[in-house]
Amino acid sequence: MKLNKYIILIVTVLLATSLFAQETKKDINKLSKNEVLEMTIEELSFYDLEELTKLMDIVGASSLDELYEMLLNKDVTSASKTEESLFDSPLSTTVLSSEEISASGATSIEEALRMVPGVIVREKTNGNYDVQIRGGQNMPMNNLLLYAENTSTLVMIDGRPVFNYGMGGILWESLPVSLGEIDRIEVVRGPSSALYGPNAVNGVINLITKTIDDSTPLITANAQGGSQGTYIADINFKTQLGDKVGVGISSYFEQRDRNTGDVYSFYSDEYLSIEEFGEKNNNYLWSNDDASLLFDDPNRAKEKLGVNGYIEYNPNSNLSFNLNGGYIDNSAISSPFGDTPTPYNCRDGWSHYLTLNGDIYGFNLIASLSNNTQDYNKGHTGWVQDFEIYNLSLDYLIDLQKLKIRPGVSYQSVYQDDRDHIEYTENGYVDGYFNRRVNLKNAAVSARFDYSPIENIRLVAALRGEKYNVPNKWMPSFQFIGSYKLNKNNMVRAVYSRANQSTFMINAHSNYTWNREGLGAPEYVYFGGNDDPNLMTMDMIELGFRTRPSKKVLLDFELFMNKAKDFSALMPDMFGYNVTGIDMETFAPIGAQTLYTSHRPLDIESKQYGISVSADMVISKKIQLKAHLNWQQTKVDNFTDASRDNIARLQGAYLQSIAEAGLANDIPLVLTGNMSLPLSYYSNIQPGDNPVLEQQLAALGVLDQIEVKDDIDNEAIPSFWGSLSLTYKPIEKLSVTAQTYYYDDYFLYSQYDTDSKRMYLTGADYNPYTSLSIEGPAQKSNLEYTGNMDGKFLLNVKVDYEINDKVNVFVNGRNILNNDQQEYVYMDNIGALYLAGFNIKF
Repeated sequence: MKLNKYIILIVTVLLATSLFAQETKKDINKLSKNEVLEMTIEELSFYDLEELTKLMDIVGASSLDELYEMLLNKDVTSASKTEESLFDSPLSTTVLSSEEISASGATSIEEALRMVPGVIVREKTNGNYDVQIRGGQNMPMNNLLLYAENTSTLVMIDGRPVFNYGMGGILWESLPVSLGEIDRIEVVRGPSSALYGPNAVNGVINLITKTIDDSTPLITANAQGGSQGTYIADINFKTQLGDKVGVGISSYFEQRDRNTGDVYSFYSDEYLSIEEFGEKNNNYLWSNDDASLLFDDPNRAKEKLGVNGYIEYNPNSNLSFNLNGGYIDNSAISSPFGDTPTPYNCRDGWSHYLTLNGDIYGFNLIASLSNNTQDYNKGHTGWVQDFEIYNLSLDYLIDLQKLKIRPGVSYQSVYQDDRDHIEYTENGYVDGYFNRRVNLKNAAVSARFDYSPIENIRLVAALRGEKYNVPNKWMPSFQFIGSYKLNKNNMVRAVYSRANQSTFMINAHSNYTWNREGLGAPEYVYFGGNDDPNLMTMDMIELGFRTRPSKKVLLDFELFMNKAKDFSALMPDMFGYNVTGIDMETFAPIGAQTLYTSHRPLDIESKQYGISVSADMVISKKIQLKAHLNWQQTKVDNFTDASRDNIARLQGAYLQSIAEAGLANDIPLVLTGNMSLPLSYYSNIQPGDNPVLEQQLAALGVLDQIEVKDDIDNEAIPSFWGSLSLTYKPIEKLSVTAQTYYYDDYFLYSQYDTDSKRMYLTGADYNPYTSLSIEGPAQKSNLEYTGNMDGKFLLNVKVDYEINDKVNVFVNGRNILNNDQQEYVYMDNIGALYLAGFNIKF
């Protein structure tokens, strides 16, 4: 019923504005070059030939075809660090302009990325998304949901990395920029560490903010609000002070509610209110924390408030400086980073930053620092950490006509400290995840060679060497690119590249002991770091074809194959057993087990291949169409169905059998304050301290119980997805944009399907730490696997009416068919969102 009302509202607005709107055109005598280049092709349809000639003169186009080409093929810098047309970009690159984003009705940066080929976007809770470039995540497939996060895409704001070096990946809610501040979003698909450093493995997303010039409005404001308690607003003040200085300040606010206040419980397999969840699950929380502290408000999906300031100084044509800084406070309910009894995780964060960009006589400088506090797992002791992040990069363009060389250096240092958020005891700091100040740093040298021996051929080589402190070694990355223009409208390209992931704080420096008192064996779980890890690397081969069959059509085809290895995950190393007594009836040992785990490399390898097709075309003077289709498949070698907990149970069972066998055979026990295991089986052993025990465990066949398989499907990313966007402008003042988005079925396989359901739903007869059974995705028995997710079709519509050249009003419907099924495993049902709002500029 609600849906029908909103459809009627949209149709009414369309009819009313069609009747009263008048076709007026912007005064071309007052347009700057930038304003012309920001126009859409359909806007040109309202100008006669004489006026179009004037517009060509403003931008320096020699023909109408060239003017069309300028508007259709926006300039891009992220693909090569040099401004060039999108058509000439040698990599798989997409540019979203602020006008396109606004017309689409996207309410966030993540949602706008649904218009980008090769990017799959699924909503977790209202306004919180999972964003993947080509997929290949969820490695290993049967572990924590943390490993389903995208940790191999680098997001930047004006060239400054905004990566989460604590856990890996992107905390999207913490990005200190609003849609109203963005000039364009540039997305490069494929390994790009040779240009931008570690973690640009699957690609780069560069958010480029608007600059200040003589055409910049003094005030711009955007606001919209509607259903699901959703309110989004930003306001910007920018102006020039003379010819050389520009200043600005902006502020933004976003608030969204969930469509429910309930949370899902892994252990009881049901959705519960927070009060019910606390009654049933308090004993399963880390350090026995209070469940009522898990969420500020279980109904609130997202909240962020921030402010940014800008200063631009351009003393002459060889010098320009941009200084910007800001503060953001944010909170979100999304999927968890830890091993918790619920897949819902409240994250809080607050940060401030300062960034300097400079062009100095051919040198390109980016220097930044940021300080932030992040609570990764609200309500759990030990998860609040303070960060200091320092970035510096400098490169220089040497232009030798046919050969361009760009050498560069960079340095990054990240500090993390949790001591201000935990208590100091007589044993020192023990409740934190690190319990100290820890550091990751890397320095790099790089060079990019761009050679055009003849007009139609372009050869590019980018090389980079990265020196890390963890691990203490150099890592190479590279790109080799060749492109050939068959003619001015057709180009083929080929790329071979390698990129690597950095290590993260959690991988390198974990030092946490989980006291599971009251939960049964193991009584303690130790999480350790790895100071000499292998770093995940990806090699890719890509072939592309870009064609412009007419001045109003741009088509892009890309075929890729990649292989990744050296994934790291939290895995069990061994069990310790502290014997405190003997059951005199059974002569079985009585004591506490400690499971020792660490973050270490795995032997698994991922192989992926796929294809993307995108189209950007003007169907007629009043209709513009954008579309992309994507297909991919990922295979895994050296894969085992046994999850982390499966392996731990095997180890624990064998360790218990060793203790029982020792007592039964009257092996002498050593008294060390408590009764310990026979001979070398001492309490509180660390991995590597007791090779005898490790060898015996291996000899007893723990590893032999685990079957290793090749060519297994990783279905965490849909194999097919795509988008179709149609903008119709019946008159100059009115535009209607309809966008569809579809993705196919997928299956996200995690430890919660294989372990939690069996462990907690099978009943008292099942002993999770003595059973040797292993179930994998091929043996699903009668369990309901919540990792199975159905495909989904979305329809979005935005209707925008320009009252005058200063004020626009609009209605915006997201998922107007109200398909409310889940988009991401264990997360909320995502239904329709209806908004109304306005844009103003003066």
